[in-house]
Amino acid sequence: MRVSVVALFVALLMMGCAGVETSSTRGSSQVFRQRAAHPDDESDEEGGQRLHRRQPVRMPMGTVILTPPGKLSRQALEMGLLDVDTFEKLLVRAGLEDVDELPLRRNPFTPDDAVEVLGRLMEKPVTLGTFPPRMAAGFLMREVLERGEVSREELARRVARFAREQVAVLRPDGYLAWALNGRTQQKVASMQWRDGAFRAGNFELGRFYSGKGGVFRQVDSQLRASDPRPLAEVYDDADVLGRSLDGAEDAFAGLYHALGQLLSRPTDSIAGLRHLPAGVVALIASSPEYWERFQYMTAGEQIREVARLSTDILVTWGSASATTRTLKGLVSGVDATVPVLSLSAEGALVLERISVPVGRAAAVLSSGPGAAIILQRVDDTAGSGDGEGGGSSPSGPKGYSSFKSFKRAMGPAGNGKEWHHLVEQTDGNVARFGPQALHNTENVIPLDKELHARISAFYSSKSLRMTGSDSLTVRQWLSTQPYAAQREFGLMIINDAKNGIWP
Repeated sequence: MRVSVVALFVALLMMGCAGVETSSTRGSSQVFRQRAAHPDDESDEEGGQRLHRRQPVRMPMGTVILTPPGKLSRQALEMGLLDVDTFEKLLVRAGLEDVDELPLRRNPFTPDDAVEVLGRLMEKPVTLGTFPPRMAAGFLMREVLERGEVSREELARRVARFAREQVAVLRPDGYLAWALNGRTQQKVASMQWRDGAFRAGNFELGRFYSGKGGVFRQVDSQLRASDPRPLAEVYDDADVLGRSLDGAEDAFAGLYHALGQLLSRPTDSIAGLRHLPAGVVALIASSPEYWERFQYMTAGEQIREVARLSTDILVTWGSASATTRTLKGLVSGVDATVPVLSLSAEGALVLERISVPVGRAAAVLSSGPGAAIILQRVDDTAGSGDGEGGGSSPSGPKGYSSFKSFKRAMGPAGNGKEWHHLVEQTDGNVARFGPQALHNTENVIPLDKELHARISAFYSSKSLRMTGSDSLTVRQWLSTQPYAAQREFGLMIINDAKNGIWP
């Protein structure tokens, strides 16, 4: 049967030419059919901008491509049959396999266009084959969000950097692959969660590496080799080149096994996620509806969900970590228009650009003004009054502008007791969350002096088991977490200390 189809295809190649368009799905395959080209399809006007349509493809009359549904554009792309530029080719390889999903050829390409592209990509499952080009597409869109609108010609030049510098990425299965086309290059090692990141050997998931010159090196923000020290030699690993990389189930298998060592049983508190990527924890903590579902999943389901979210964040933002800070300094003015990332109750990532008051605390993925913002639900219940007095909301705890004011109002902690902050009053926490989020009747509690001293000493120590790092103290590691996670951790430590779980 295959021989006859190939013979038919070759015979058809010898016939005349006509334009083609995709037809609707018919049975288990899709077909390219001939069509006359219409000159009026070349452009349109919308809001004063010129929108360039993709012109019909010219190919031999009667040519037929048989392929499973959803794979038509990718196969036609690799055969050179689609009228797409280098940027659109990258998007098809990244998962937008239906050409109708490609953005209109607006010139210039704006930050709003970038949000639209990222939103469509996040709706597509991540496979091992789409992981590398998805990372490249996410990188390009972040540049647009950070630097502003660009021409289509500039977009093409930015795509060309990946080829010029021979950029590769580490996939979740521990293999290096080329960023532009997803082609597998070579095996590195099994994926592990180490020092706050997913790693395989000397490589880190979510980073780009230059293979120019026959060795892999780290690159800077411009995709240029930034470290002269080679990480590994580029060599052909022919035994993996023919592997099928379409399975979405395998895309985060490496992350699934790495996370299984950290989350071995179901967790019902945010503090139970303390070993996991901060960006994922911030997302889960910011979505009460999703957290409600997550708590009642089995351990295996929770691990798989965290692995899926980690993969989606990595391919879009290049990092699963998060830094909590206020929006002050990111932009000027009363409000900041920023891309905000959220998690629906069903677990779908949602990206939109909204106006947020400057000074609002948020978890930030990536860096720069175009970073994804995960808004935190902090400070809402603490008072907002100034001066020495305390402030409060109608239903929230009473908060104070300083610890001194709190003690003046509340008096001593009690005989043999001391006041203890669940979320510590470090300079970083005061700057991020505000004093009244820390010095209030819900965050400051009385503790026995001996227990208070033990907990303070523990926070100053290093604990690989707790933090996953042998270089950070517990306090330093905890300071990177969202407010809710720090509070849950503080309650857990007190409970464990009272029960003698840790010395």
